[in-house]
Amino acid sequence: MQVEFARDGENIVVAMRLAIPAGYHAYAHESGDAGRPTVLDFALEGGRMLPVWYPAGTMQRDFYDTEATVFVYEGEVVFFSALPVQAIGKPYTIGMSLLLCSNRRCLPVNQSFTGTVPQEMPLISEAAWSGQWQKLNGNQPSLAHVPETPDAPEAVGRAPVGRVAPPLSAAAADAASGHEIPASGDGFDLQLTPRYADASVEISSLGKALLLGILAGLLLNAMPCVLPVLTFKISGLLLMGGIGDKNGLRRFREHNIWFAAGVMTLFTGLALVLGLADLMWGQLYQNQGILLFMLLIVFLMGLSMLGVFTLPVIDLKPGQNAKNPRVQSYLTGLVSTFLATPCSGPLLGGVLGWAFTQPLVILMVVFWAVGLGMALPYLLFCLWPNMARILPRPGPWMQVFERIVGFFLLGTALYLLSILPVEKHMQVLSVLLLVSFCAWFWGRYCGMDAPPFRRRLAGIAGILLLCAAVVWVLRPVAPLPQWRDFSPEYFTSQLGKKPMLLEFTADWCPNCKFMEATVLTDERLRAWQARYGMELVRVDLTDANAYAVRLLQALGSKSIPLTALFAAGDGASSPLVLRDVYGVEALEQALGETFGGK
Repeated sequence: MQVEFARDGENIVVAMRLAIPAGYHAYAHESGDAGRPTVLDFALEGGRMLPVWYPAGTMQRDFYDTEATVFVYEGEVVFFSALPVQAIGKPYTIGMSLLLCSNRRCLPVNQSFTGTVPQEMPLISEAAWSGQWQKLNGNQPSLAHVPETPDAPEAVGRAPVGRVAPPLSAAAADAASGHEIPASGDGFDLQLTPRYADASVEISSLGKALLLGILAGLLLNAMPCVLPVLTFKISGLLLMGGIGDKNGLRRFREHNIWFAAGVMTLFTGLALVLGLADLMWGQLYQNQGILLFMLLIVFLMGLSMLGVFTLPVIDLKPGQNAKNPRVQSYLTGLVSTFLATPCSGPLLGGVLGWAFTQPLVILMVVFWAVGLGMALPYLLFCLWPNMARILPRPGPWMQVFERIVGFFLLGTALYLLSILPVEKHMQVLSVLLLVSFCAWFWGRYCGMDAPPFRRRLAGIAGILLLCAAVVWVLRPVAPLPQWRDFSPEYFTSQLGKKPMLLEFTADWCPNCKFMEATVLTDERLRAWQARYGMELVRVDLTDANAYAVRLLQALGSKSIPLTALFAAGDGASSPLVLRDVYGVEALEQALGETFGGK
């Protein structure tokens, strides 16, 4: 790190220039969805920690979590702090903490720098970084999180600080005296005594947890958000028909017992998975693979209820003669409960919130109580079959009922689609189109009267197509090309030091958008960036930008789209310009001519 000082009126501006190695980036101070933020602590010895002005980073996809949007520093980055003139001749300390990452590995960096504020320094107007300081000076600086030391002397400086940096040897003194140092190191070790708005529903014992768990499971059957699941269960009961004879009564009881077994199996599996993996309730459904599986199952059930095809094994349509009625009832209970659990948070929050703080055995017992409550109506139907008389008699209305349930299921599939990331929507819709075709083909050509060989061949082909489509949707997305927004300071500082591609664009320029969609695509830019090691700079003219217009005029143009290629070295002053609309071959030839074949 290079530390420079400049006089700005009655204050001193400190510029801390950090050069990040080529091929690496550091997460910005405001790092976005992932990453370890870059933090600098600047303090005069014995004084308060002073605020630091951090530049904004460049937005990109994270290398290691392609769904996360992060902000990073690349190349040379300059941080600033401000001192009063009384700080001249005083020692200072800079602590730096950041994470350097390439596309293959990350290296944590924790270093400290010491020095003395010099007696002589240039004026701010003479500093090479004065433009960057003027740009950041209007922003709110950040102050490192440090423990307060009330007895420390008052700070000097023009910015409000409010927290005091401990002496340089404070940590060693605390360790020698036996004082406990917080393990987190960030001062966020809180001791709280929470109060609850309704203490009567808070769980404090296993008995209360079991009672409320059974009640919550029972109410889960009637929650509006699981209306499609509720219709599954009603359909299963109607499927059994009358219970006047012994065979009908036996089928009715078997259906309810196996349905309840499916419910209990799912809750047992959830308890084991969540307890052993130390996951919170509902966290399992944040996994895109599980959400996509749920979406496909619901969509297939909807097509089945709409009469497109007969879904093997899990067929919920009333009046059908199931080939394996016990398996069908069991899977129906398993799947319908699985689809209901994401909506159970409002009922189970307090119960499971307490259960997840207990050992695994207690957690499983509480889950069993919830499953018992959900399965209770069907167990009661087994004990008192005459209760089924409250259900309507089977008739022609059931076909209409099937279609209504089918539309409910498609609506549920639409809801599950909305949970998935927006960038996945087009891919998932393509998969659903493929699934629809496979379902129609099965229903049309692979019915019960079709030759067994055709059914097996179509089934294997459909499963392979579906697996390939799911892999395609869930495949990792390559990081987006790293565009840097144009700034005159950065452009002039990097001109000639590295190859650059400048794209002039604007939201009101349809030809620019056409070029970005056909020539300057993400895939091509990633390949070219890897081949030539060039910097991608986007010059946005959507709003007025005097510097950008002057650069455009210097390139001999007053219209966009325009792409300019700046070579490193002496050739930087003679950029190669591509005007208006051009093709991929023209750009590839220009890149090879400007940056050299690699």
